[in-house]
Amino acid sequence: MKKSILQMLAAMLVSVIAVGQGQQRENDVEIIVKGPVEFIVKDFAGRMTGFDPRSETYFKEIPGASYGTGGVDTEDPTVPAIVIQEFGFGTGSPSPGKYSVSLIGTGLGVFEGRIVVTRLLSSSTGASFVFKGIINRNQVVGYLFVFAPDSANPLTAEKEVPSSILRQDLDNSYKLKLLGEKELHRDLSHRLDKLEQYLSDKDSAKAHHELEKFGEKIEDVRDQTIKTEQKKQKPLKHFITADAYQILQEDVNALLKQLPDEKKGKKEKDDDKGDD
Repeated sequence: MKKSILQMLAAMLVSVIAVGQGQQRENDVEIIVKGPVEFIVKDFAGRMTGFDPRSETYFKEIPGASYGTGGVDTEDPTVPAIVIQEFGFGTGSPSPGKYSVSLIGTGLGVFEGRIVVTRLLSSSTGASFVFKGIINRNQVVGYLFVFAPDSANPLTAEKEVPSSILRQDLDNSYKLKLLGEKELHRDLSHRLDKLEQYLSDKDSAKAHHELEKFGEKIEDVRDQTIKTEQKKQKPLKHFITADAYQILQEDVNALLKQLPDEKKGKKEKDDDKGDD
């Protein structure tokens, strides 16, 4: 059975108890990413470790942490090793707290990766967070995670989703031909134009509605794409791949959670104020 890319990447994350200055490490945090990216990790104190390809600057400020390029051998000897970017702690244990991961594009493509917490001196299990996205040269996609080694759940993580990321992911999906054709991209872009206007007007009710309609549209197109693929019919004019759907739907769900729980539009709220 062939292993998925993430399974092969996970196989690399076999932690060994290291001894440094007479003390054993208790925990480890490792991050690996495959795709056209470099990345920078920033800790709760503002210290950074990683590489910024835009300025060709290396950072090595987080105590005990390192960053570099590695590779995963494939099962097919004729296929080159998979290049990955790695972050981890070679000495000492990572400090508890909130961290950010900024992925910076070196080209257009899909990236995928994993954040893994390993408990080295405990029988309790660690935790992991798997992520996937689309990026282009010099673009930035961010993730936040909290490392809490004394908690039952030592890792909580999420994607940073400003309103601009949905359009970025939509445009990149179209450029990679993970979504098509032009008419569908134009329709979805127009919906985002309206969404951005509602957000600018602070009309959360209409923004919420427009986001829901966007989500329903890509879900409908994805359903039709699946039916066509299953029947092995001629590809539809409008289509969306599994990767593009997963990434865009993740953005939609995150943005919906960020909007206030308001059922009234701006006009209705203004009318209410007039009645006071």
